Amino acid sequence: MTQVAIQLPDELSQFVNQSVSSGGFHNADEFFISIVSMYKDQVEERLSETDEVKLESLRRDMQHAADQLDRGEGSEMNWDEFFADRHRAYAERQRSS
Repeated sequence: MTQVAIQLPDELSQFVNQSVSSGGFHNADEFFISIVSMYKDQVEERLSETDEVKLESLRRDMQHAADQLDRGEGSEMNWDEFFADRHRAYAERQRSS
């Protein structure tokens, strides 16, 4: 392991000490290892720019649909019938291939 020395403002130092004292961590090293590990995971899980664009587009589409429903523009759907139709179509494709 590599040792790293840091200086903390008093307020943050007190927070670390309180976190350790409350039983959340065995010592300050464990506290910082936990925090840095969580940050590392967060950085590594970030979406690519392409995925961010796709996600934003999906959010816009969902908001558009929610707005339509709020305006009463939705319609009832029989999900049992919908899925039965999908299963029949799938079974037909399987028989044809």
